Order: sequence, then C-alpha cells, then structure tokens
Amino acid sequence: MNDEQRFAFDTWGFLTIEDALTPEQVAALKATVDEKGPDLHSQHSDRGGFWSQEFVDLLDVPVIAAILEEIYGGPRDDGEPPFRIDHINVHTHGTFNKDLAGGTIHGNNGRLLHPERPHELITHYFERDPRTGQFSNGLVTVAYELEDTMCNGGGFGCLAGSHKGHYPVPEDWIDLAKGVHPMVTAVPARAGDAIIFTEALCHVTMPWTVPSTRTTLFYKYMPRDEAYSGQDNFFAPSDADGWEGIDRRRRAILSPPPREFVERKALATAEAERQARAAAVAAQATSGGWISDRMICRMTSSTGLH
Repeated sequence: MNDEQRFAFDTWGFLTIEDALTPEQVAALKATVDEKGPDLHSQHSDRGGFWSQEFVDLLDVPVIAAILEEIYGGPRDDGEPPFRIDHINVHTHGTFNKDLAGGTIHGNNGRLLHPERPHELITHYFERDPRTGQFSNGLVTVAYELEDTMCNGGGFGCLAGSHKGHYPVPEDWIDLAKGVHPMVTAVPARAGDAIIFTEALCHVTMPWTVPSTRTTLFYKYMPRDEAYSGQDNFFAPSDADGWEGIDRRRRAILSPPPREFVERKALATAEAERQARAAAVAAQATSGGWISDRMICRMTSSTGLH
C-alpha cells in the first residue's frame, strides 16, 4: 500500500483501485454473468465455486493481493498469504432486479460494539496497532465493478469512517428505500475498478437508477486462521483442480481455516445459544407468558450468530 491508500483505508474504511481489471477481463466476466443469468448468485457451482477461468484468476490479482497482505498484517512466517477466500457473491441489479430502490445499511466493528463476545464469533472487525501501524481485519471484501457506477446512478455506498464507530447506526438511516441520509457516501467507480472495504464499515447498495445492469463481483476474504462461513461452505485446494495457473499460493488461499478454530467457534456458538435460551426462559418467567422458538432465534441472533 502506498501512503494515500493506507490513509484512505485507515480513515474511511475503504479504498478504490482504478483499472484493477483489464477491459478484456471485464468483457469475459460479463459474458459469463450474462450466460448464467440470475442463477449466478452464490459461491457454489459444479467446479468449486468458479464459473470460468477469469473467476479463478480473481482469487489472487497481484495489485489487490499486495494490499490484502498489508490489510491482514503482512506476510506469514511460512511465506504464504495471510488471508484466505471465504466466499464469493455476484450481485446484478437492473436486468435481473428491476427498480432497485436501495439496500439496507449493514456492517459494524463487532469488537467495539460487542467487546464481551468471544472473538471466534466476531467476524467484522478493524484494528490498527498504534505502535507498529500494523492492520488487523476480519472479513474484507474486494468488489470488482463490471459496469460504471457513478454517484447519481447507484452502486456501493457507505458511512465513511464508521469502521471505528462505537455506536450502532440510527434506525431511521438504515433502509435507503425510505430515503438516503446525507451522511451516506456514494462511491463512484468505473468498469474494471475494485473497491476494497472492511466489513466493519457500515455499507449499503445505493438506489440503482440508470438503465444499465449493475454487475459486481464480491470476493470476500478472512484471516488465514479464521472463517465467516460455516464449514459446509469452506473452499478447498482441490476446488482449483482443472483450472489454469493454479500454484501453491492459490491453493493456500483456497484452504479452510484450522480445525482448532472451527472447534473453538462451535463451542462458543453452543455457549452463546445456551445463554440466549436461558435469557429467553428468564424473560418468560418475568413476563408470565410463553416463549417461542422465534423469540429465542431473535435473542440468539443478537449475539452475532447469523
């Protein structure tokens, strides 16, 4: 990262890399999206979550990987990247989703808002060591834009700097279909640009108002030893079999987190669910009413288990 990128990511929680993809890459990726249509909306496919060679190549784009290295605290002692791919999403608005009025603001720094929760259950966080300047992040997204997304047309928006916030977003700001608060920043980008942001940043899809189709590929990364997705959705090095350009580095990026982390997270999840159920029972006793599974689910989700 250069000084400007470092300042942007630290201060605003995101940065834009212009021309991260070549026009040829953009055209090839758009062709695949057009071919797959609305069915192309998750990380799963017949070949480990990749629909073309161009999707495979996005795992480790050199200009992006160099930034991710610093975002995740620098190279590991074993020389492998300090991050892993957690999941991939494809968002299309316009042709497949008419009249998108805007999304809902989401994301927060869980370690600031919920310091009492086990770290295994907090996947959205941003930290910086003031002594060394080293970053530490949870879920980080690289959003590759395949269409121009200008300020008045829609695309990525955020509450810049909210990745350092200690308070939740005001309720009246959340649903953009009800109006866009002036504090929401629309981030313009051209086709081929990449927006890198920490999921600790409060962010949102802006209302899409132009006739073209918004197509954005979201490659979402986690620290090498952590995971956002459940273990049934982990990528594996074998998912790269049959594709070109697969080396040790890309297989490392596809590797699941250590079993020790998975086990710790399972224990923490079970304990959080136990506490939520106990709280639900206590609420029932206080109110004199009965408690439903739906209420327990709501109380469980408030612990971050979603």
